[in-house]
Amino acid sequence: MKKFQNYLLDLAINNIKIFTYLSYFLNIIAAIIIVFWLLKKAIPKFENIDLEALVTIVSFFAVTLNQLNRKLFERTEYSPADVLALGYVNNFLLPVITQLKEDGIKNPSLCIYRPDKINELEASNIDVIKAELTNKKYSLQEIKLNLKQARARDILTIQKNNSKQIYFDFPNTLLSLINYIDYKAESKANTSTENIKAELGINLISEFYKKVEELAREKRIFKNIKFCSADLNLF
Repeated sequence: MKKFQNYLLDLAINNIKIFTYLSYFLNIIAAIIIVFWLLKKAIPKFENIDLEALVTIVSFFAVTLNQLNRKLFERTEYSPADVLALGYVNNFLLPVITQLKEDGIKNPSLCIYRPDKINELEASNIDVIKAELTNKKYSLQEIKLNLKQARARDILTIQKNNSKQIYFDFPNTLLSLINYIDYKAESKANTSTENIKAELGINLISEFYKKVEELAREKRIFKNIKFCSADLNLF
């Protein structure tokens, strides 16, 4: 059932105008039928139709489409993450990986940290993560990478023993979503603010990394990136 709902949602996203107008049309039809049913009058040219059964059927489809439209509206709440992902790929990932390849590194590997919560990307938490990596015998070093298509960047490199060196990044651009999350949570009445913040934060993180992956595939750099979580198992 969940797969079918996701299928319908994806179909609605790709045909959003059709689904929206169809929802309006069915709601109007349902309202007209209900009026005839309440007045106990037959619909002209459809006198033999059971109005009660017709109300049930049309209302079911109208409610289904209304729920799809509501989910589509909720989906648009995650668009800020898509915008951040676009900037992150075009202004950071693509220039960095391109420059590394131009510098003679045939297959550079850049690991992107994926937090469970956005505040993991605050400076104090990043320092803790770096310390944990050091305690796990990883060698950390920051280098300045001069980019042709953008300003110079400080890039963190990580290596363990004689293994391949990888590049590491904390996408702290996600921190800009904190104010957005606070605003959305406070604007919803009769709901636990902390629960809303937690749920919206998880959804925004998921949407961001999904979009990063999608864009990385389009830019042909997906093979050069990977995601790592708090377990920090890099090799």
